[in-house]
Amino acid sequence: MRAGRAAGVQLEAARRGLCVVWYPGYAFRVTQLEIALQRLLMRPVPAPLTQLEDWWQRERRLREELGDPTARAIVLAGESGRLGLAFAGGFHAALARLGGGLDPCGVRRVAFCATEAEGAHPRAIKTSLAPEGSGFRIHGEKTWATLGGSAEELLVVCRQGERSDGRPKLVVARVDATAPGVTRTAARPTPFCPEITHCGFGFDTVIDGADLLPGDGYADYLKPFRTVEDSHVQLAVCAYFIGVSGRLGLAPAWSEVLSALLLSCWSVAGLDPKQSTTHAALAGLERQVAELIPGFEEAWSDVGGAEWHAWERDRALLRVAQGARDARREAARRQLASRMAPVRVEA
Repeated sequence: MRAGRAAGVQLEAARRGLCVVWYPGYAFRVTQLEIALQRLLMRPVPAPLTQLEDWWQRERRLREELGDPTARAIVLAGESGRLGLAFAGGFHAALARLGGGLDPCGVRRVAFCATEAEGAHPRAIKTSLAPEGSGFRIHGEKTWATLGGSAEELLVVCRQGERSDGRPKLVVARVDATAPGVTRTAARPTPFCPEITHCGFGFDTVIDGADLLPGDGYADYLKPFRTVEDSHVQLAVCAYFIGVSGRLGLAPAWSEVLSALLLSCWSVAGLDPKQSTTHAALAGLERQVAELIPGFEEAWSDVGGAEWHAWERDRALLRVAQGARDARREAARRQLASRMAPVRVEA
């Protein structure tokens, strides 16, 4: 009996500790999620944020209560009066996730610099990284960096020669946005979300070897970032709609459904962004959110107002890179179908 009781205690301890063993930080993230959701659903609705600098100031104050960038993204999206600012929170959290241990609490204002004149696929990356002295020189131009105008630190995708198969060898370097030889350049304006700044960057600067991020620049950063970004942005969109619902006093059913979707997005955002199973789950969530929007718009349009008109202008943001999402979904379907052996039923 005593041995059995001891075994039961050990099993329970193992069960409770499983999240710590297999997913470091999971218990912390859950606690932070609970706090964020309570703030979103139970606190008085504050005046919505409409300017980026006000949003950054609010983000900084929230760090005292919420150390997890994803939890802050939820609260910030709910307090945002513009879709673009809600997107900013999801994007900022996605960069913190992408950087791993580089800035896990999302303290620095970071921009991801990948896109060049010919795009962001590996062969389009011309910005070079070459040895110089005890460090490396980065030389090249990036044409598009979201939130680049307010960035303090840049994650720059660079080409470091070629692999044996002729493919570009990509690495990611951390660069101070104010370092000598780093210049901001103008980027084309977008017809939506004017609160979100975009710019390009020119590089002719030297960095230390310690500023190179570990891993493969393509497989570990450039390729998975779309999935990391999309999952966090979907989460932010759900939180934004919850905020809108609270500000307008819409039926409680909207917040209930959106909260369930938000929790699903949070779960997917924590999965391995390289796995086809993650891509399949994300595709399902994207479809659910897309199917919810027309009904939510109908309830919202009955109230109208400045925020509704801003949404009419900004909702095109959610269609950006739809082709890439469709391609990811179809690739996941093919990969999963190839792994599922048909089951033969005996007569």
